[in-house]
Amino acid sequence: MAAINHIRMVSIASTILPRMGSSSLLAAWEAGSPNWVRICSHTVKMSMPLLPSISVPLPEINIRLPSLRDIWEGILKAVPKKKTSHMKKRHRQMAGKALEDVNALCTCPGCGNTKRMHRLCPHCMKRINDVWKNDNPSGTFLE
Repeated sequence: MAAINHIRMVSIASTILPRMGSSSLLAAWEAGSPNWVRICSHTVKMSMPLLPSISVPLPEINIRLPSLRDIWEGILKAVPKKKTSHMKKRHRQMAGKALEDVNALCTCPGCGNTKRMHRLCPHCMKRINDVWKNDNPSGTFLE
């Protein structure tokens, strides 16, 4: 059984770490190291055609996957808990929008009050309407 595990370990290591020699794996296995962290932390000797040999230590592999509780809390915070009511939707849609400031103002040449440019002065128009109402109180047209 131990021989089968040893062969399995060597074949897995050769597929994951192809440059790692089987002798270092065998030494790590015989030293009583059953976990991959101690096996992978051994120094790997890689040979390149231009350089004689380079010794590179492999870092420990520490992958922290988020637990289901962490994921579930994020999902619960990201979605609305209840359906938005019709009244709240209508309030949001019909809310008063920000009005733009009126910059095109000038003074009326007739009365001196402030009016919008290129528009009739409301104060002068009120006076004209009052004069017309005083001249024709019934509101009927004269023929």
